Order: sequence, then structure tokens, then C-alpha cells
Amino acid sequence: MKQLRILAIALALIGTLAAQAQVKFGVKGGIEVLDFKSDFFNADNRMGWFIGPTVKIGLPLPGFAIDIAALYNQRESKIDLYETMNYASAECLQVKALKTRQIAVPLNIRYGISLGSAEVFAYAGPQVAFRLGDESERISRSEEGDLAWRVKNSNFSVNGGVGFTVGPIQLTANYNVALGRTGDVTQGDAVDAAKNGLHGKYNSWQIGATWYF
Repeated sequence: MKQLRILAIALALIGTLAAQAQVKFGVKGGIEVLDFKSDFFNADNRMGWFIGPTVKIGLPLPGFAIDIAALYNQRESKIDLYETMNYASAECLQVKALKTRQIAVPLNIRYGISLGSAEVFAYAGPQVAFRLGDESERISRSEEGDLAWRVKNSNFSVNGGVGFTVGPIQLTANYNVALGRTGDVTQGDAVDAAKNGLHGKYNSWQIGATWYF
């Protein structure tokens, strides 16, 4: 709920600015390489992708603008499945791919330098993402109940990157850093955080392309 309040305030501010600024609409898509940080199971880095509408709002300050988007984001990583709780010493029985689907809303402030018909720019800002569907997977079994990896309903992160625009085409590259946990290990039907504080998070390198109408 805290993320929703922050997002609502940000959208209200953007609406006020948009009434007095130049606005461009577009479609953004791209790929990402996941950097999965975990202290409870092994996960291979995997590819993800994203696509959705985006808006660029020029600000009164020369060179400054705001980018906001609503992106369908799908990620996939491999996890090791075990038959006992003692996963540190147990033999891995199966490697399974876990898909994470979410709607990501990045809100970036950018500063650009004009190069004739082109522009180079740097940008940074927060991002909130909302999970779609039930994203969980069993890790191991025990008499007290199965241990499972469960993705949180929403996640907060920050972006930082650079970009290049020529005509209606824009290319960007950035690193997305998760603030806090992306998910937890739960036991049985537990929905609160992690068994013994075990958790993990997704960071990622992202390459995107935008076409403005």
C-alpha cells in the first residue's frame, strides 16, 4: 500500500506538469539480464523481457524531462530443488525454471544534451512493480511443511542509465537495483517473511528501445 500511495502522488505531480509541458507518447520494449542475489539456493542468471506504453514529459528546465512507463515484465530464473530442508548439504534432485510476471512502473528524471537532430542523456529514478498471479515454487520438503520461494506482491527498485535518441527512436541501457527483498522462503502455508530470515532479490541489466509516435 505504501508503494501505491507514492505512485499516486507521483502521478498527480506528473499530471500537473504535463498540463504545461511538451508530452510525447511511445511504446517501449527490451530485454534484461538478471543478477539474482540469494542466500538460500542457487539460481542461474537468466534473460527477461518487457514491453508497454511510455510517456516523455518535458520540464521547464532546459534539458530536463520525466519518463514514465507501464511495462509488462516477465523474468525467468533456474532454481535447485531438494528433498530435504538441509539444502546446503543435500543433493539437488531437479533444476526448475521459475517465471515471474509483473507490471513495472518506472519513473525516471533525465537530463539530455542536444547534438543537432540527436540527443544523448542520462537518467535515474524509482520503480515500483506489481506481481501478476501466484509466483511460488517448492524448494524442499520437511516434516514441518515444505519450504517454498514466494515472490512478494510488490517490489520497489531504482534505475540508473544512459540513452541516445535519433528522430522517433530511442535506445537506453540501465541497471535496476532492488531495494529490499524480491521474495522470501516460506514454510507450509506461512505468508510472512522467510524461514530463518532467508530471502533473495533480483537486480538486472536492461537494454530498451522506444518508438515515439
